[in-house]
Amino acid sequence: MRETTLTFGPQADLLGTVTFAANDAASPPPFGVLLFNAGVIHRVGAHRVNVKLARALAADGVATLRCDLHGMGDSLRADGRLSYKDQVVADLRAAMDVLQSTTGAQHFALVGFCSGAMPSYWTAQVDPRVSAIVMYDALNFITPLSVLRYLGVRLMRHGYGPKAWAVWTRVGLRGVAAVGAKAARIFARGSRSTTMQASSAASVDEEKVDRRTLGRGLLALAERGVGVMVFSAGTDFSAVNYADQLRDALGLRQARNPRLLFAHLHDIDHAVTTRVAQQQWIDTVQRGLRQLAPLRAQAASPPSASPP
Repeated sequence: MRETTLTFGPQADLLGTVTFAANDAASPPPFGVLLFNAGVIHRVGAHRVNVKLARALAADGVATLRCDLHGMGDSLRADGRLSYKDQVVADLRAAMDVLQSTTGAQHFALVGFCSGAMPSYWTAQVDPRVSAIVMYDALNFITPLSVLRYLGVRLMRHGYGPKAWAVWTRVGLRGVAAVGAKAARIFARGSRSTTMQASSAASVDEEKVDRRTLGRGLLALAERGVGVMVFSAGTDFSAVNYADQLRDALGLRQARNPRLLFAHLHDIDHAVTTRVAQQQWIDTVQRGLRQLAPLRAQAASPPSASPP
C-alpha cells in the first residue's frame, strides 16, 4: 500500500491524502473513492474510520482520496465568494480532478458520512464522473410507524403502575403539542407565495430538505445510472428505527431500481464508536460500492442502469 499527502484545488489550498490501489502499477483503478469531512471532523473520519476504509479499499484495488474541504482540518478557509453548497461541490470536483490525475481513475464514488451526505448528492447532480454516492445517517425523517415504535419502547420501559401512567400522560401531551406545532408550520408554508414554494431536485435548500423532493432526486440519479446507497445506524431509536423507514419517508417504497439501495444497521451507533461497529460500517460501504460502482470492465464507459 502506498499513500501520499498533497495540496490541490485552483489555489492549492485544499489538502488530502491519496491511498493508491495495491496494484496501482499494473493499471488504473476501476474507480476512485472520495472520503471527506463529517461536520468539523478531520479527514480521517470518526474514530479514523476513513483511514481504515481507504486501506481496505486499496486491498480491493480501489484508490481513494480522503480530503479536508475548505475551512476544515488542514485546508484553508474559502474566500467567501461562493455559497456553502456551491463551495463544497467545487471542492469535491477539485478532489476528483486530483484523484484522476494521480491514479488514472475516470469514475468516482463519494462516501458522505452524516453532513457529507448532501454534498455527495449535490455533486452527483452536476458532475457526470460520479458513478455512485453513499449517504450515511444524514436523514432522520420520521414516519407514523417510527413514532409508534419509539413511543412503544419508551412506554414499555416504564411499566404500567401509577408512575408509568404519569409518564404516559406527559408523553401523550407532548405528542399532541408536537402535532399542533407541525400543523402550524404546514399552514405557514401554505400561506407563502407559490414562487417561494417552487423548487426542484437540483436546487434543494441545504438548510431545509423536502423529503419527497429529495426522494425524487435520488430516484432520478439511479435512473440516470448513478448508484445511490442510503444507510443508517439504529441504536438511536428516536431517529431511524426500522429498515424501511427512509424508503417510506422519501416516497420510494415502490421504487425497486437496482441502483438504489437502502440499508439499516440496527446495532451500530451513529459515530461508529466501537471496533465492531466500524467493521460493520466498512463492510457495508464496501459491499455497496462493489454493487454500484463500475467494475473494471465497465470503467471505460458510463455506468448503465442495469445491475453490475
